[in-house]
Amino acid sequence: MKEFFQKHKTILLYLIAGGLTTLVNYLLLFLFLRLFGQEISIRQMLTEESKNELLFNLSNTLAVVGAVIFAYVVNKLIVFRSKTKSSRAFWRELIAFFASRGITTLFEIAACAFLVSILNLPEFSSKLGVTVVVILLNYILSVKIVFKKKDGKSE
Repeated sequence: MKEFFQKHKTILLYLIAGGLTTLVNYLLLFLFLRLFGQEISIRQMLTEESKNELLFNLSNTLAVVGAVIFAYVVNKLIVFRSKTKSSRAFWRELIAFFASRGITTLFEIAACAFLVSILNLPEFSSKLGVTVVVILLNYILSVKIVFKKKDGKSE
């Protein structure tokens, strides 16, 4: 078991971090929906069309931004244990992370808006499906671009 963990440490930590980031994303979504006055249960989000697409899309956008900030800290410190040796390297990494997450964030927001507003699918179910795709894309971008080591490999 220890050998398996050592061999797959980065991906296992990424999955845990991704789970925590997803949890933060969903908690923020519910928080913003409540703050904006929408009383909705998880059951309603899974089974009913949106009563206020604009409110859902605004809440979802704010939740995704908060989750991306959380994800940067967790990925830098825990998953990839990135140590930047200069301010230039730090800013390159930070900009690369937010640019890559910006792309997947726009995808998540647009996909959720499309599924909820155009196809009239349930909010939470739509967000769940999109989240799976976003986690996969984020991992690929993190390994290949953001936290790539000088030799071209991530830790």
